[in-house]
Amino acid sequence: MARERSEYAGGEREHRRFDGDGRREPSDPRREFEREVRRLKKDFQKNVLPAVKRHASYVSKSEMRRVKERKAARRRRRQLLKVSEV
Repeated sequence: MARERSEYAGGEREHRRFDGDGRREPSDPRREFEREVRRLKKDFQKNVLPAVKRHASYVSKSEMRRVKERKAARRRRRQLLKVSEV
């Protein structure tokens, strides 16, 4: 037997504030706008900005390989120093 989905399932739910008597406050368009701006800013920082930074400059495969080798060598040197100190 298939269960029915509630009217809010998968959709966006409206957030409304209630005053002390349980009545709904009228929604403030300025607050809603600011909330949307904050949401879009977070989305931009999470999804768009990293992609822009990745494509800001081109690094060839050989250059990436050399950088990776230098990092690995540095990591090995650090590990050896830690072992020799103990």
